[in-house]
Amino acid sequence: MKKTLSVILAVIMLVSVCITGAYADDEKLNYLLLGDSIAHGAGVLNSGEACYGRMVANTNGYNYINDSINGQRSNNLLSTLNNSKVINDIKNADIISISIGGNDYLKSNFFKLLFCSFFGYEEPFREIQKNFLDNFSAIIAKIKSANPDALILVQTVYNMRFDFIKPANEIGSKFLNEVFENYLEENPGSYVIVDVASALHGRSDCLAIDTIHPNGKGNIVIAGCVLETLKNEGLGTATEPVILEKPIEQYEFALLPIIKLFEAIN
Repeated sequence: MKKTLSVILAVIMLVSVCITGAYADDEKLNYLLLGDSIAHGAGVLNSGEACYGRMVANTNGYNYINDSINGQRSNNLLSTLNNSKVINDIKNADIISISIGGNDYLKSNFFKLLFCSFFGYEEPFREIQKNFLDNFSAIIAKIKSANPDALILVQTVYNMRFDFIKPANEIGSKFLNEVFENYLEENPGSYVIVDVASALHGRSDCLAIDTIHPNGKGNIVIAGCVLETLKNEGLGTATEPVILEKPIEQYEFALLPIIKLFEAIN
């Protein structure tokens, strides 16, 4: 009898633990990333485990989903929102981070933009800004329609370049960030701006070897910006990113065989 009772109690305890674990997992907030290569983690080789989105999820204990795609422009992201899997992820998300805009001018006729920037001619940038506004407005509307309760975080577009293309990047990023600010003024509460541009301003040490994407240090800085914003919104307490896997820089991968050879010799 005692043995039977012990078995029953053990089963009850096991079921209790399983149920508690299931509830604990269900209580985790779902954190979704949408957008371009910055959100995807280009700039670090192990982006799946070491990009800023993963760091934010690790720090605050979120469920992590990343539906961003390298090279996306705003019109591409808008089209992506027709994908049933992406829409389902949006419906289930508690927090949605968006990084979009840079490719709208970087993947246009950039040589023309560069030439115009040298002479202060901004009309081509204005045209890109207008098209971006149309796409961005539709993106926010579609996300809101699918999930009106999710907190949307929109990251500003940065420019850390110091070379000859800096003027074009400055104008392009300025016009895109104007869209974010103006839209929010006209639609208060639609989203929260994460000012990545200010945090990375002048931080060439945060650039990957391609001089466009954030490297490991840059991803840590962006993660800190997102975490600070989430803390202000009452969805986290930490602002220092938890790094479970060190970001591997692109150049480290290229030099890895040489590094291994020297390690073997020594």
